[in-house]
Amino acid sequence: MKRKTVKKSFVVICAMVLLIGLTACGSGGEKAAGSSKMTGYYASTSNVAFMSAYPEHTFKQATFGVQNIETFADNTYILTKTDTFFSGALEFNDNGKYDVVPRGANITKYYGTLTEVDEEGLITLKLSKPTAVIMNSSYSAGANPIGYVNTKEWTDEMGKAVGGEGPALSVEEYLNSVAFPETSIIVDAAKASFDYVELTGEAAASK
Repeated sequence: MKRKTVKKSFVVICAMVLLIGLTACGSGGEKAAGSSKMTGYYASTSNVAFMSAYPEHTFKQATFGVQNIETFADNTYILTKTDTFFSGALEFNDNGKYDVVPRGANITKYYGTLTEVDEEGLITLKLSKPTAVIMNSSYSAGANPIGYVNTKEWTDEMGKAVGGEGPALSVEEYLNSVAFPETSIIVDAAKASFDYVELTGEAAASK
């Protein structure tokens, strides 16, 4: 397996995430420029998740995630979740080199309404269940990447992509599978940051 330096791979990952983000942001669903004043921009802590298929398979995967929340004067929000995926040996050596296989990234934007309470330096953001979702996924572990989907501009092709090997999904089915239930997030106002939040689609959370 080819070994790459951290610096080189980091540059490649950043370029990939930027490209995917521009694609996801360039279509319907985003707020029109000047439609409502931004009132807050908050970033999460980093999150690392690990998955292993042992002993049935040798596959193992690490997922690195971050989130940010934009709030607006009309009491709406955009929560952006960015995940990058790596599999392989997952070895990070002291010499600055590592042995991994990049698997792509998911960038997901959730849109909804919110209420906000600021008390003694802590801001509680109560986020509604998202009413719209935009995602661009280059993640691949054998299957074709899902690509770009937008619940505000749904197409049959998008339904087939998110359905995978099963039947195509309607926009309602997809939104219900990925939209998290009403969630409260506490922001440290001084740092404009919050703890990473595990977001589970309402359909999965109800099982």
